[in-house]
Amino acid sequence: MSMQHVYQPLLIKTLVECGGSATVRQLAQSVLGLDEPQIRYYEDRIKKMPVPVLKGHGVVQKQGDVVSLSAEQLSPEQQSELITLCEQKLQEFMLERGEDFWVSQYEAEPVPLSSRYEVLKRAGKRCELCGVAEGDENYQERLPLHVDHITPRSKGGSNDLDNLQALCRACNLGKGNRDDTDFR
Repeated sequence: MSMQHVYQPLLIKTLVECGGSATVRQLAQSVLGLDEPQIRYYEDRIKKMPVPVLKGHGVVQKQGDVVSLSAEQLSPEQQSELITLCEQKLQEFMLERGEDFWVSQYEAEPVPLSSRYEVLKRAGKRCELCGVAEGDENYQERLPLHVDHITPRSKGGSNDLDNLQALCRACNLGKGNRDDTDFR
């Protein structure tokens, strides 16, 4: 087996673990389980939002990277009831938002490479907010440059060149989708 990526041995391993056959969804879930950037993304996201909120409501406690329910040991009946309640809330949320509620996190139509090139060229390979560029003192911690949507995609922004600007990683992550300032 000539390997170009982890997919082949991972799929074979998953098929064996599933008794010889698996759905495409099961195979995709096994790949996702090894997607370290996605895992890190969700670790960061969980630390910033649901954990502090649940901690503030007294639902969980956090020590280091360990998150625990604040409640005393739950009986099997209480566990089942709580799981059912959480599943109902998840189902309500998904029905309300539609099946594409995750899509806003992933850009359905990426910025074309030719547009990315034009944006970076126009910006002189500098962040259009803080001005950092290759060779600057804090270059390594702020780059790579991102092609940012001035009006965020989640708020109807397009991939048109007049809606794109170059921001360093730090500035783009700080801006998020909360601002539509044109820094050009």
